[in-house]
Amino acid sequence: MLDIVIFGGVGDLSLRKLLPALYYLKLDGKLATNSRILCVSRAKIDYEDFLALVEERLKHFINDDFNDDSWRDFSELLQYIDIDLGGKKDWKKLSRCLDITNSKVGKKIIYYFSVPPTIFAPISKELKTNGLNAENTRVVVEKPLGESLKSAEIINDIIRDSFEERQIYRIDHYLGKVPVQNIPKLRFDGGELEEIWNNDHVEDIEITVSETVGVESRAEFLDRAGILRDMVQNHLMQLLTYIAMEKPKSFDADDIRDAKLEVINALCPIGVDNVNTHSIRAQYGSSNGLSSYQDDIKLSKNKVSGTGETYVALKVNIDMLRWHNVPFYLRTGKRLTARFAEIIVNFKDREPLTIPIQPLPVMEKEMRIREAYELLLFDVINGDQTHFVRGDEIMSSWKWIDRIRSAWDTVNMPMRIYPSGSEGPMIK
Repeated sequence: MLDIVIFGGVGDLSLRKLLPALYYLKLDGKLATNSRILCVSRAKIDYEDFLALVEERLKHFINDDFNDDSWRDFSELLQYIDIDLGGKKDWKKLSRCLDITNSKVGKKIIYYFSVPPTIFAPISKELKTNGLNAENTRVVVEKPLGESLKSAEIINDIIRDSFEERQIYRIDHYLGKVPVQNIPKLRFDGGELEEIWNNDHVEDIEITVSETVGVESRAEFLDRAGILRDMVQNHLMQLLTYIAMEKPKSFDADDIRDAKLEVINALCPIGVDNVNTHSIRAQYGSSNGLSSYQDDIKLSKNKVSGTGETYVALKVNIDMLRWHNVPFYLRTGKRLTARFAEIIVNFKDREPLTIPIQPLPVMEKEMRIREAYELLLFDVINGDQTHFVRGDEIMSSWKWIDRIRSAWDTVNMPMRIYPSGSEGPMIK
């Protein structure tokens, strides 16, 4: 028996990603009939209105994969509970519904924090206070956790006060992408590739995540956090660790994550002495009929300073024998030429190897590519932490990122402007 509790169950992430992923798991026979999906929110919503909302959103997001019979089966798993997540009242509703004390042996409970980090603390505290954090429970939290090492430590301590590390699944949806999961297989399957995966043969490695959209509805957050913290600290860092790590002792979750942590700890610092040569920060300007970043943030309902970067390029070196004198070029930004994510390994003595992350080649309809959240939620159900980020990994990556931001402030790093629809300023 399985209970999946989604805090923020009628929010954007739940309706756009989580419930469609669970629908597909049910459709594929990977979600047992005796499972329950409990959507929890503070909103007072009639149950029939809740079902109508979920049905309408599913039809919108999964299009042709929606059918009435599958929806009928899926809807039987859905329940709705209204709780003031930031307060102490109403939690007995959830306690009675989950009935942990009298639950059957083997029952699993998954809590998904599909809410802002500001209410992680009250939710975690109430789960502990009400005895809802037993050994059979797991908790899923979204990355990035925090906006600095200090804030990440605070959030992590809050969660660790109620749950053990083995119960915590810190989700980065890039780790749910099939091409990313295939990188270790590509490198370590016993072929010749690993023999040339070193500084004798590799000239440099480029990791790019390019977006065509502007800041849109995320203007307030992105201006405060900037693209370095929004994208590099999590998504690009994960791609970097997978492409650079040594062969793990085994393919167990902790051995893989130990190998990733070794890469992060070996990242050469980007500080005041080299930040001007090893980093670029920029904002998109108006061009090709597209608005500038400064124009876009004026549309925000909240006060926005306009100081956040929408593009970052980094030249990264790794203090590992394998990668001595091999630069890694990390680039990510908004309002660029095209939407894609890829890794390019440029060899000295052969053609480059390109690993496309997104978009993937169009496949026949019967060859549906499973979405990241579908794969990751299935891993949580099975208790597999391989494609989730460990706490020490997050702290080490924040320490490295914080140093870059501090150096930008110290040297008064200039903010470049790049034309909307361009590739952005390059660093080499």
